[in-house]
Amino acid sequence: MGWYILKRLIAGILSMIVLITVAFFMMHAMPGDPFSVDDNKKVDPAVLDRLRDKYGLTKPIGEQYLDYWGLLLRGDLGISLKPEKQDQTVNSIIAETFPLSAQIGAYAVILSLIVGIPLGILSALRRGKATDLSIMAFATIGISVPTFVIAILLMWLFSSRLGMQISHWEYDFQHYILPVVCLSLGPIAYIARQTRSSMLEALEQDYIRTARAKGVQEWKVIVKHALKNALTPVITYLGPLVAGLLTGSFIIENTFSVPGIGKYFVESVTGRDYSMIMGIVVFFGAFVVVCNLLSDILLAIIDPRVKLDR
Repeated sequence: MGWYILKRLIAGILSMIVLITVAFFMMHAMPGDPFSVDDNKKVDPAVLDRLRDKYGLTKPIGEQYLDYWGLLLRGDLGISLKPEKQDQTVNSIIAETFPLSAQIGAYAVILSLIVGIPLGILSALRRGKATDLSIMAFATIGISVPTFVIAILLMWLFSSRLGMQISHWEYDFQHYILPVVCLSLGPIAYIARQTRSSMLEALEQDYIRTARAKGVQEWKVIVKHALKNALTPVITYLGPLVAGLLTGSFIIENTFSVPGIGKYFVESVTGRDYSMIMGIVVFFGAFVVVCNLLSDILLAIIDPRVKLDR
């Protein structure tokens, strides 16, 4: 297992190097800089030039790239370049905003699993019947409809029709409902489809027929034998799912005014806040690498057929 983990860590580090390099040069390829957006049109150009020089934006791009790696290797993600952030460090902004995004994401992950897996099992057991067709119709819609469309529909329903106050964020139960539901609908649909497909395949295996022939109770056949193998694709999907949901959905957080890391990322892109953009890209990339590694290890623990020494 140690050799496997080492290989995955090396692959993750190489992936991070490529990600950071591509993101850095693509970001600087955009027209303008953090001090050339519309908010700065009334500022004296000489002041803007001094700000560019202060933050090293007048250096050659190659030198800026090396300077960034020097900061990154010390664990410093830089400082925000937007005046309203008052020179806050990116590390402190992420530390402040990530817990809320992680909390909402954790609720969404839990909801996705406790709803998606049972729906997939029920669909497989009722194959070809009305229950199966209804669940698959829901799953198809959940996968096909974009998240922002679902968010707008839920906002219209709960705000306009039911009178729920969602124009600003409050730390109470009702304000968690819509972001969590929006984040979990897509994963629920995907998990349900994957679980159904795997369950149907597992139920056709010889060991299932043998268990039933021995008189094993049906619920034990489903839960103890079939479900264990049917969860393999779900566990594989769990790594990127957890990483994506716990680090915040950019669209959902911006739509529902959630002051999480996703909302700050959207604002940093529109404001060309280079340090904030790169900081969140690095944080998100590292989180994905770690979550994928953990999901692979969990898969090997659950399924002995998966060998960690490969």
